[in-house]
This record gives sequence, C-alpha cells and structure tokens, in this order.
Amino acid sequence: MTRSPVVPGNLTAVLETAADEKVRMSTDRAGGVHRDAASYDAGPGLRDYLAALRRYWWLALLTFLVVLAASIASLFVIDPVYRAQAEVLIRTEDSRQLFPRTSGTSAGALVRSPSAETIFVASDEFQELAGDEAGDEAEVEVRTATDTNPLGESSALVFVAEAGDAEVARDAAQIWAETYVATRHESDVAETTALRELLVGDRDALLAQQQEILAPLAALDDAIAAETDPADLPPLINQRVGLQRELAPVLDPVEADLRRVEAQISSLDVDLRVMEDPRALAYVSSAAELPEGRANGSLTQSVLVGVVAGLVLAGGAVAAARALRRP
Repeated sequence: MTRSPVVPGNLTAVLETAADEKVRMSTDRAGGVHRDAASYDAGPGLRDYLAALRRYWWLALLTFLVVLAASIASLFVIDPVYRAQAEVLIRTEDSRQLFPRTSGTSAGALVRSPSAETIFVASDEFQELAGDEAGDEAEVEVRTATDTNPLGESSALVFVAEAGDAEVARDAAQIWAETYVATRHESDVAETTALRELLVGDRDALLAQQQEILAPLAALDDAIAAETDPADLPPLINQRVGLQRELAPVLDPVEADLRRVEAQISSLDVDLRVMEDPRALAYVSSAAELPEGRANGSLTQSVLVGVVAGLVLAGGAVAAARALRRP
C-alpha cells in the first residue's frame, strides 16, 4: 500500500479547519443552545432557602407558635358576643293564606306594609317600651327578612339581639318580637275602634240632617194619617209628591253619604271581629333559640387563622434571617 506524502501546507490547513469548528461549537454553547441553563440557575435559590430553613428552623417554629398562641389568646381577651334572632310573620297580600281566619269573612283591609312596620318598630315609643320589657343588656336590631322573598317585599320582620350572654340574647330577641305582636295588635284594635266611632259620629250627623230635610214630609204624613175625610186626601197626597220632588236634590246626596258611611262601619265591624284573635295580623313564626357559639369568633376559626398566619410569618422570618446573613 502506497501512502501519499504529507505536504506541510496541507497539514496547516487541516489544523486551522479543526480549530474553527471547535470555536463555532463553543460559540453555539455560549449563545444558549442548552435549555437547562434556567433550571440550573434556579436550583441554587431553592437549595439556599431550604438550607436556611434547616439552619433557622427554631426561628420558624418560634414564630409559628407565637402567632398561633396570640390568635387563640384573642378569644379570651375580646368580650364574647352571642347573637339570637326571632322572626315575626306579618299579614300582607302575599302571606294572607298563612294566617288563621276567625270568621267566615276575611276583611281585605287587614293587611300590613313591611316598610310601615319597620318605621313603627323604629319609633321612640316602641323602642322605649321594648327596652323596658327586655332590659338594656342586649342590643336589638329589627330588619325585614328579604331573603325569604327576593322578588318583592318580605312578609317577615327579624328581631336580632346581641349580648354578652347567650340566654340574654335569646330572651331579648323573643321579648322584642312578642312585644311587637302585642303592641301592634293593641294599636290596630284601638285605631280601628277610634275610626269606627268617628264614622258612627258622621252617621249620626247625616241621620240628623236627613231627619231635618224630611221633617216637612213627616208633618205632611201625619196630616194625611189624621185626615178622616176621603175627599181631602187627594190634595194632601199631591202636595206630598210635589214636596218630595222638591226635596230630592238636597236629600239624595245626604242619603248617598249615609249609605257609604254605613258600609264603612260594617267593614270595620268585620275587622274588629277578625282582630279578636291576637294572631290575626302578626305572630311569632320562628322563636328565638339559644346560640350555639359566639358570633365574634370561635376556637376553630381562631386556630385556622393562627395556622395560616403562622406559616406565612414563619416563612417571612426565615427569609429575613437569610437576607441579614448574606454578605
């Protein structure tokens, strides 16, 4: 086998070509062809944090325990608040079928407006009366139960009581609700009775006016009744017919008002018969119950808050300690 002689110029060209290829490969690597560079750089940060956590585990544990203890201790520092509520169903157009009927006829006027009832319970007179009945150990708020009827006005009033004792909160809510039912019933009966008496006075005045207008006719009727001669009766009867026609423009409006007032009195009589039942317009539909726990936090809630806050602050404490030791 015959070997071709190596020429010095060719050897130099081969070596330069190999060197250029090596330089290109090095340039490509430096330019970011390797995709693991980012993960390689991120590794030391996580490893540093884990190393700091192993070094300052006592600081993380101490921070966690202090925060957890402070969260639990807050239950014993803050005064407890218990919340109870009682619900009163009022008679509205939507809830009439839920009320007992004490007579064969149900008066259509016996309905209440939730907005008007809210104004009533917010009045100083009722607030003072209910406060005297329940005492001043609890704070009571009255609102409409809009959740029961989201498409319109609610038919219920909710009495919410808050106090430092569970039994006091329950009793206050129940007393306020019962006081409203009793007070509003007495008010309705008194107002209806007063209105009826006013209408009765108007009726009596109209009756007196009617009698005054009919006095000439009454006198003529007495004359007709006392007449014994049949020949004198036709003139008297004709005279009465003419007098009746003459009095009609004055008498007819009085009699129309009289019929209207008598119809109103009859309607109020029905209302009063219905209101003989104290539950006819409102009743306690949901009695107040003893609260099962505090309204301003519980042990479970405090522990959960303490655990979450403790973990966050413990991690922050380790990061701060590592930053302080970094040169």
